[in-house]
Amino acid sequence: MKKIILLSFIIIQSLSISAQEKVQIKLTSASPSASFQQEIGSSTVKISYSRPLVRGRKIFGELVPFGKLWRTGASDCTTISTNEDIAFGNNILREGTYSVFSIPSENEWTIIINSDITLHGETGYDEKKDVMRFTVPTEKTIGFYETFTIELNDINSKGEGFLKIEWENTMVKIPMKSKADKEILALIDKYIIKEKSQNATLLFQAANYYSATCRANNQAVSWLAEAEKLDPENFYYPTLRQKISVELKDYPNAIEAAKKALAIAEQKKMKGTEKLKNQLEELQLLLKSK
Repeated sequence: MKKIILLSFIIIQSLSISAQEKVQIKLTSASPSASFQQEIGSSTVKISYSRPLVRGRKIFGELVPFGKLWRTGASDCTTISTNEDIAFGNNILREGTYSVFSIPSENEWTIIINSDITLHGETGYDEKKDVMRFTVPTEKTIGFYETFTIELNDINSKGEGFLKIEWENTMVKIPMKSKADKEILALIDKYIIKEKSQNATLLFQAANYYSATCRANNQAVSWLAEAEKLDPENFYYPTLRQKISVELKDYPNAIEAAKKALAIAEQKKMKGTEKLKNQLEELQLLLKSK
């Protein structure tokens, strides 16, 4: 009986040890991987990188030495992709995928774009494969960045924005600009300004773009007035003219446009006519107060 109990104990212990050997504790990554995709103008930009943590260390000038090549992240090299040519700093970054390196210093960083995207960190880096180099000044961040961060934001209607690199209390901003603005202005110049198109939709689109990008609003109002003559039943043309006229503080024109938009809305039994009436009353009161 004792032999049976002893044998059972040995078997249980063996199974327990075997089970423990199979147990693994998966640790969290010291530098979590990240990626994002952002539309800017007509371009789509993708960034893939790893995000090291401060973890109580002094980063710039110590962990990341000044004056030396840095992978701009951790683990494999950081990469940037664009689906079309885009202005990057003062250069044109051609369509494709590239690695991002930098040489930080206290007051400015050298940003390096390299054609080799297979690298692990700086290992194997070849300066001959650089596509561009330029410098950007450093800035102090408002808050503390525990996690290394790359983001593309401050995007405006012209397709301009900034690629921001932030860690600890340091930030650098790289200006970016899509070619969309240049192409749209070229189309407006060709069809609206030079050929004087009588297409109401094109006139509205040109006026809308000028308004969205804060350009020559008086010209935008003129194009909208022309569009209204060509298509007098379109509700959106006087509505936009009203908005721009208010921005110009041209209240008589804004009131006239508001009346026209309201008449169209009532005729077509559109929703929101009460709101349009209130807007008209507010504009009339505003004009009287001037």
